[in-house]
Amino acid sequence: MQISARGLSRLRRKIARYLSIMKSDYRTYFGGALIFIFLFTGILAPLLAPHNPYEQDVTRRLQSPSRQHLAGTDELGRDIFSRIIYAFRISIMVSFGGVLISVTMGIMLGTAAAYFGGFIDNALLLLFDIIRAFPPIILILSLVAVVGPSIRNIIIILGITIMPRYGRVVRAETLSVKEEDYVTAARTIGANSPRILFKEILPNVFPSVLVLSGMDMASMIMWEAGLSFLGFGVQPPATSWGLMLRQGYDFIQILPHMILFPAFCISLTMLGFSTFSESIRRALNPKTSSPVEAETDEGMS
Repeated sequence: MQISARGLSRLRRKIARYLSIMKSDYRTYFGGALIFIFLFTGILAPLLAPHNPYEQDVTRRLQSPSRQHLAGTDELGRDIFSRIIYAFRISIMVSFGGVLISVTMGIMLGTAAAYFGGFIDNALLLLFDIIRAFPPIILILSLVAVVGPSIRNIIIILGITIMPRYGRVVRAETLSVKEEDYVTAARTIGANSPRILFKEILPNVFPSVLVLSGMDMASMIMWEAGLSFLGFGVQPPATSWGLMLRQGYDFIQILPHMILFPAFCISLTMLGFSTFSESIRRALNPKTSSPVEAETDEGMS
């Protein structure tokens, strides 16, 4: 379905106002630059990597950084710099894939709960509470242990785990938006529920979802790295920053660079998403608390 002309006009005005505020915030440029580097490196990894990240050469194992191997080599003689570059791809897949699943499910269930109310609202809120009742690390590890570690499974599990946050934010926004005059007018002229949801309500709740998704991009990268470090994430011979941390842990005293480089990439990427999403949050709601802030604070407590 296409957005109505009235809804599209409101969305354009909102975007123009948000962009105007974001242009005056240094975090927009700093975070945006880091995100651009993140995406650029991952997409062009085969062109940027100086060596085959999977090629082993035991005669060159555990070498320090040099002109030939900028970040040294690991215990199998593989080029660490090339493996770090290819690990960008894994982080892109996990962060964007997991957030996409969470956003899609959260929008569908959150709008349904708020718009229809009654039994549907109570049932979906119960579902959100059941998922949130488990500590995230326990829930994630339990599901991974059941279905097995793989990139696809990690993406799905992480998406389901953080979905209730989106569901609650979208529900709160929808409860507010559905009482607006333009929604009442659409209902008065006979617009059906799907038309009102897609054309009138969703364009107005999506900005808050955008803020939360930016924050969760950073969380997804952290979760993937943690799971891979524990052996529940990416499996060899594939490469990820968390897996490189686990492989380099045994050599931390003699070759600390084996974990410093991937740890630096994790920190910098998370910083980029966090600062950029904070600039969006300020543009959306620079003075007062929003459902996104409340949900974020609750999730961090």
